[in-house]
Amino acid sequence: MMLLQALSIVFALFMIYWVRLHFRRQHFEFLEYILWVTLWILFIYLALFPQTVRGLAETLNITRVFDLFVILAFIIVTFITFQNRIFAKRLEKKLENVVREKAIKEITKQAKK
Repeated sequence: MMLLQALSIVFALFMIYWVRLHFRRQHFEFLEYILWVTLWILFIYLALFPQTVRGLAETLNITRVFDLFVILAFIIVTFITFQNRIFAKRLEKKLENVVREKAIKEITKQAKK
C-alpha cells in the first residue's frame, strides 16, 4: 500500500468519526449522516482499489486515476463552497430580519413611554 493510500484511508476514517460525532450532537439528520458515511466508505474503497475507475479515466482521456480523483475533488469542493455561501446568505438575512424586528419593537416601546 502506498503512503498516499494509507493517508487517504486514515483521513476517511477520521472523517467518519467526525461525522458520527456531529450526528450524535444532532447537527445532522439521519439521512445526511448515512450520506456522509457512505461517501467516506466509497472514498476508502476507491483509495484501496483505484483500478475500479480506470475505465472512466480512460474514457475521459485522463492518464492517471489520481488526476481523475483530483478533478472530482475540485468539483465537490466547489459545490460545497457554493452551498455554504447560499446557507450563509440565508442565515445573514434571517439574522438581519430578527435584529430589525427587535429594533422596531424597542422603538415602538420607547415611543409609548
